[in-house]
Amino acid sequence: MNRESMALTLSGLLLGVLALSATVVAGLRPPDRGTAPGASGLLETGPAGETGLPGGETEAVQAWAPEPTRETEPEDPGAGPYLVVLRVNDPVPGERLFLCGEDLCPLAEVEPDSRGEAVLGPIAPGRYVLCRGQTAVGSFRLRGNAALTEAEGRLWTDGELLYLERFCPGTARLTVRLAQPGCYSLQLWDRDGRVWTRELYGLEDSRVRTVEFGGLPPGLYTAVWRGTPLGQVEVAAGLTAEASLSVEN
Repeated sequence: MNRESMALTLSGLLLGVLALSATVVAGLRPPDRGTAPGASGLLETGPAGETGLPGGETEAVQAWAPEPTRETEPEDPGAGPYLVVLRVNDPVPGERLFLCGEDLCPLAEVEPDSRGEAVLGPIAPGRYVLCRGQTAVGSFRLRGNAALTEAEGRLWTDGELLYLERFCPGTARLTVRLAQPGCYSLQLWDRDGRVWTRELYGLEDSRVRTVEFGGLPPGLYTAVWRGTPLGQVEVAAGLTAEASLSVEN
């Protein structure tokens, strides 16, 4: 091989090495974010509210924010406590009511004034039952924003005040077996300490007598003779409750 042929061969080899080196370097350089094949389309974040684009341009981006909290009435035991104004239609002097929890356990005694108004509380949000004696007359819910809702029974509300409608009177009909002839004074007591009295007369040939107590508020009553309880009777609104008792000497 002459010198000219050797020089051409070496030049070709040198050019091949340089071309190979350029190819390797190009493969090692990272692709352009905006044009790389298979890119997800996400662009590099620039300053707040902007997105970096090729060429230094910017595009406004709407920032994500949580949805506004919907207004609710949470049963938050930490809310309140609040005062609830109760208005009783046709109030009865000395009438006493009981504010109870959902389990009917008394929480407070309530006695409306001469105008039929009373204040319940302060009480926390929740559901409550209003009782007359041991008889529930209605229920209501006090919300975390002090609103009144879900009034049932003889209770109703306009959202701010609580109203109690007057009861329908009931009747207790008692069949009493007397121990011996004579005059007996039979009483009915309610939980509020009120007393109703009826006189019974036992005859020699008829010692079983029936007596009625009318116009009674719904509730649980105890029949009493000479201070001794004889039994109990539950009176419902507008109905007649019956019970059999015996008077022993």
